[in-house]
Order: sequence, then structure tokens, then C-alpha cells
Amino acid sequence: MSRSRMAVAALLVPVAAGAVALLSAGVASAATPYSGNGYVGIRFDPNETQFIADTNAADFLEVVPNDYWSIALGEGSIYKGDGQHVYASIDQLVEETASHRGEISFSLTDPAIWNNNIYILQNW
Repeated sequence: MSRSRMAVAALLVPVAAGAVALLSAGVASAATPYSGNGYVGIRFDPNETQFIADTNAADFLEVVPNDYWSIALGEGSIYKGDGQHVYASIDQLVEETASHRGEISFSLTDPAIWNNNIYILQNW
């Protein structure tokens, strides 16, 4: 694994832990964790997604370079770019998901298995 990928992976662990602590502290209901082969994630229900949008809590994830993100847009997203590009900030993706009363999910992946380290999934 390259040094830059190791550095980003090392950065993502405390970022993910901080996200869980920050977001779960302010929301009455619990977010849903999930995991699989080489990834762990957290799914926020529509109320939690709205809370994240209202507080701009996802902004701290903007420190991670775009090269380490992969995004699965919801059907009909206004941020669908040309080809494989998405032209939106993380906060914009959360706000769009909240406007559809949808769920937002964040996954942290093992860089030895997956190409990108963080996946964002919009679902509505």
C-alpha cells in the first residue's frame, strides 16, 4: 500500500469514530451500523439525515481528498455529472438526500480490497 493511501486510511479511522460520536450524540435514535467483506458503515434514517443536513455535520469529512471517495447517487439526483463525475460537496449530497426524506450512508473500506476508501450512498 502506498504511503499516501496508508496516511488517508490512518486519517479515516478517527474521522469515522468522530462522525459516529458527533452524530449519535445529537440524535435521539440510533444510526444503523453495517459491515461486510472489507468495509464498515453507518446508515442514517431520514430524521438523522435531516439532522446532519441542518447542522452541516458532514462538513468535517471534506478534509478527505476527492480521490478517496466513491458516491452512489439517488435516482434522479441533480448532482449527476458527465460520466463518472459528481459535482457536489458532501454537505450538498446530505442536503439533497434530506430533501427527498431519504437515508444517507457512509462506508469506510479496507484499501487493500477496495479502490476508494469512503463510499457515500444516497437512498430515497
